[in-house]
Order: sequence, then structure tokens, then C-alpha cells
Amino acid sequence: MAVRDRWCHHVPPATATVPCGGEVHRISWVRGKLKIEDHDLAAERTMLAFGGEKPACLQALQLWRNLHSWAMSGQLLQQMQSRLGPGGLLVPGDLQRVHELGLLLTWDRAWRHSRYFSDHGRLLRELLEQRAVPAVEAHLRRWMPEFGCRRLSGIELKVLRAGQSEGLHGQMDSIGARVTAILGARWLTRVAARGLEHVDGAFVLEVTRKEIAGDPGAVAVRAVRWERQPAGWAAPVGAPAVARPTPDGGGWSLEWDGGP
Repeated sequence: MAVRDRWCHHVPPATATVPCGGEVHRISWVRGKLKIEDHDLAAERTMLAFGGEKPACLQALQLWRNLHSWAMSGQLLQQMQSRLGPGGLLVPGDLQRVHELGLLLTWDRAWRHSRYFSDHGRLLRELLEQRAVPAVEAHLRRWMPEFGCRRLSGIELKVLRAGQSEGLHGQMDSIGARVTAILGARWLTRVAARGLEHVDGAFVLEVTRKEIAGDPGAVAVRAVRWERQPAGWAAPVGAPAVARPTPDGGGWSLEWDGGP
């Protein structure tokens, strides 16, 4: 029976350490599940039932499990953040990255299912801006010299709505470049989580196929390049491409399907 591909399956495992009982303990996240490495969970729960003190590792685990309930209400999330202090909702270290992905998926579901949750669209946009805008800017600055473009006029980001697809729209000429990026939670979990935002000058919009037969590690993507139009200015074009891990494993290279 085939295993359904989930967002967490391609996100690398992450481990953080927390001070606990005078020692340093490990908490790990693998394929969507959080695990405390240095405790017997059943034994700890038995001790708690008899009035024992909850160790810091179990407190972190409980905070993680409360994430979904808190994040469904923007107001409750703000209250908990204020009560716990800066970073209080986020387990330290590498776990912060996967914790943020869990948050944004909760915001995305709430925002899509009810207009009542208006704050969730704002939270999604803020997180998308943090990851996408720097990648879009790097992409534009790579292409601007090719068209004699002297100024980056502006980058606008909009949250993807039902019926839309990820895209980059705008134009570039000798005077300036202005674009609007339309992205959603899927971009963060499928593209940014892989480190594919900006590869070889191309801005990657989506992963269209996670595996390519006979090409280990490669993924099929749709990425943006700029093409000159009959009127003289350039427009962004989403085109199929293949992204491959670099030999050192530290990044990606990109090859356009059918050539540039």
C-alpha cells in the first residue's frame, strides 16, 4: 500500500536540546512526530500521576501539542505568546523551523475555512514575506542586468486564494522592475522547506513532482525566468525545470526542461 506523501516527509529531521533536571536533554522531530530522547515517557507520566514534577522536556512536548488549539485563534495565540515571552511557543534550535511550518498550516486551514479568522491571512502573509521576498529580490537582481533595468521598484506579496495557482506577475524594463508574488502555505512547505526558493537565478514557484525516475534526488519544479516581449519590456514566465542536489549536498542546481 502506497504511503501518502505529506509535507513533513521531505523536511529534514531536527533536534534541539533543553536544560532538564540539571542535565541537557534532546528533543527530536522526525517526519511529523516529536520525540523526547532522554526520558521513558510512560514512566514519567506515572510519576506525574503520583504528584511528581513535570520535567522541562515534557513541558516542551505539551506546548507542542497545544500548538494547534492555540493557533486556531489568533487572539489566543497572541495571549499565549505574551504570557510565555519571546520565543516561548517555539522549542529552541532547529525545531523552530518545523514548529513554524506547523503553525502556518494551521493558519492556512483556518483562513480557508472561514472569513471569521481574518487574522490568519495576515499571519500567513507575514511569514511568507519573511521567506519569499528576499528570494524574489535575489531573483530580480539576477535578471535586471540582462534587460538594462536600473531600479527595483517594488515587490508585493499576496496570499494564494482558492482557485489560484502560485505565480509571479509584473514587468521589467530599463526604468524599473515591479512584481507581485502570489504564494501560499504549500510554497513554504514544499519549496522553501527544501531550500529551493532561489536556484541558479530562478525563483521556484512549486514542486510538481517529488521524484524523477532514474535521477536520484532530483525533483521536477515550475520556476520563473524572464523573457523579452514584442513591446520591448520583459515578463516573468513560469516554466518546467529540474532541480538537482549539488555534489557537495549544500544546495541545488537547476536545468530548464527543453533548454533555456
